[in-house]
Amino acid sequence: MTCLEKNRNVSAACFIICFLCIISCKKKEPEPEPEIPPKVFLTVVRGQGVEGNPATGVIEFDTGMVINYGYRAIEGYINLVTTLDGNRIPDQGSFIIRKDLSLNSEAEQKVLWRYNTSGGVYYCVPAIGPDKTIYYTSGFYLSSPGAALHALKPDGTLKWSYPHTEILFSPVIGNDGNIYVQDFYSKLYSFTPAGALRWIYDQFRHNYSENIGQRCPAIGSDGTIYVAGCGLHAVNPVDGSRKWVAYEPLSAKASPSVGPDGTIYAVFSQDSVVAVTPGGTAKWSNSFTYPWEMSFATPAIDDKGVIYFAAEARYEGTDYSNIYAFSTTDGAILWKYPVEMERFVRASPVIDSNGNIIIATKANGLNKPAGVIALSPSGQKIWSYTIDNVHVNGDDIYTTPSIDNNGLICFAAETGFLYVLNPDGTLNYKYELPVGVNWSSPAIVPEGIMYIGGMFGGNYEGSLVAVKITGTGYASTPWPRFRHDNFNSGRYGFK
Repeated sequence: MTCLEKNRNVSAACFIICFLCIISCKKKEPEPEPEIPPKVFLTVVRGQGVEGNPATGVIEFDTGMVINYGYRAIEGYINLVTTLDGNRIPDQGSFIIRKDLSLNSEAEQKVLWRYNTSGGVYYCVPAIGPDKTIYYTSGFYLSSPGAALHALKPDGTLKWSYPHTEILFSPVIGNDGNIYVQDFYSKLYSFTPAGALRWIYDQFRHNYSENIGQRCPAIGSDGTIYVAGCGLHAVNPVDGSRKWVAYEPLSAKASPSVGPDGTIYAVFSQDSVVAVTPGGTAKWSNSFTYPWEMSFATPAIDDKGVIYFAAEARYEGTDYSNIYAFSTTDGAILWKYPVEMERFVRASPVIDSNGNIIIATKANGLNKPAGVIALSPSGQKIWSYTIDNVHVNGDDIYTTPSIDNNGLICFAAETGFLYVLNPDGTLNYKYELPVGVNWSSPAIVPEGIMYIGGMFGGNYEGSLVAVKITGTGYASTPWPRFRHDNFNSGRYGFK
């Protein structure tokens, strides 16, 4: 090898060595940072009466995250609606968030308030005073803890309460604004609107108790208090003195009603249907078809001179009820409608805007469920609606329906549901109340609120419940609810 070739080899080797040194000495380039997903925000509004997650607020998430959510309406609220950016979605589920979104869940308040008592609200339909005070009674059967007359403010807070040893029936507000209420032994109590006891009327030949039905006084146009107990008594509202008594010592099982001319109508003993003038003179008397029939229901009066009664009987092992139409002129029976399926009727009849008679029935076992029947003014059945049983022994309807100013028929049952029927008898909606309802019927006020009482719990505690409805009063009919009006006056034409 020549010297030139050796020099060339050395130079090449040196070049390679230098190149490798330069590469090894050069700094290593850093790894690129991973891309961070942009942040997005979820704005959550969880309305009153809604529980679940996420809660109200603004929450930050990474783009692409899965969001799980779930909501439910609490007791007293209905119609839960959940939306994502204004679009309706299921009330529970998940979604992927890729941009800022709004999640809303709202419900409609149905129960505005409830006032609880130790005694059940059983035999009571609330009366509403001119100042919107709500008067109602509590207690269960004859002598029980919690028997009292209560006065509530429209917001459901207590104004006053008057305890009593015996069960009180529905209160009645007189023309003078005072409150009148009977107990199970027919004693009549008068209270001021402030809750002070004014007087007690107890001038009955016999005192007796009846565990079925409601006995409430009726109010005449001149303010006279008509009490059906042992006979029919006319009582002076000023001092509680007796004006007159008729049909003593016959006993009443239901409340009297007052017609447009002041005539008082009542049922005594088993089947004595009577009409008495405002002066205490017998106008006429008649009876149901059979002497063993009896009535626990208050009669309803129409604008054509007809009065309607519900009667029931158990004879030779068979149960049955009849709806009767009597002439107010002479007491003649105009027609009789036999209630099908051997079901008793203990709710009182009411009248709709077409003059039809609306009747609620009890059940007769699971296979003969309770329901509501509409009869024409001539006594022909127009439609019927039956309720589904909730309890193993069948559920009864004792509630007298109320017809609101939309023509809707409102009633409750032992099922614990409030039912609202269209005028043709189809179901508009039903709503599960926080109480089971027996003899308490709905009272409707112009604010779009229904008051109804019931019971709950193993010890038969009571509640008066304020329910939001669409109606703002009663239908313009001769007799749209139990005892005719919110004073519970029992008088046709009361304003």
